[in-house]
Amino acid sequence: VELINQADIDGALVGGASLKSDSFAAIVKGCLSMK
Repeated sequence: VELINQADIDGALVGGASLKSDSFAAIVKGCLSMK
């Protein structure tokens, strides 16, 4: 999530985290809280 705060980063490839629901949910929640 810290990387998404960088000026030149517009998204992320979550890869294996998307296969683990807890990891993927943490990424999504972190990104949503930035808005």
